[in-house]
Amino acid sequence: MIIRIVIGIGLLLMGTITVLLSAFGLFRFRETLNLLHAGALADTMGVFLVVTGLMVLCGFNGNTAKLLLTLIVLWVTNPISSHLLGKMELITGHNIDPDQYEGEGEQML
Repeated sequence: MIIRIVIGIGLLLMGTITVLLSAFGLFRFRETLNLLHAGALADTMGVFLVVTGLMVLCGFNGNTAKLLLTLIVLWVTNPISSHLLGKMELITGHNIDPDQYEGEGEQML
C-alpha cells in the first residue's frame, strides 16, 4: 500500500515538472513550430505521467477506467491538432524561411 502511494506521488511530481518545463518553453521560444513542440510535450508526456500517477493512487476501479479513457482521448486528439497547426504554419509561411525547408515544405510555401 505504501509503495503504491510513493509510486503515484512520484509520477505526479514528474508529470508536474514536465508540464512546468513545457510552460517555460512556451514563454521562451519564439517560432511557432518550437512552440508546438513545447506544447505537445506537455500534452503527451506531462499529462501521461499525471494521469498514470492518479491511476496508481486510485487503484483498480471505475475511476481508473475513466482516467484511462481520458488519456486515450488526449493521445488521439493531440497529434491531430498539432499536425494541423504545423501544416497551417507551413502553408501560410509566417515566420518560416523558405530556404530552411527543402522538398514538400518549400513547394507549399
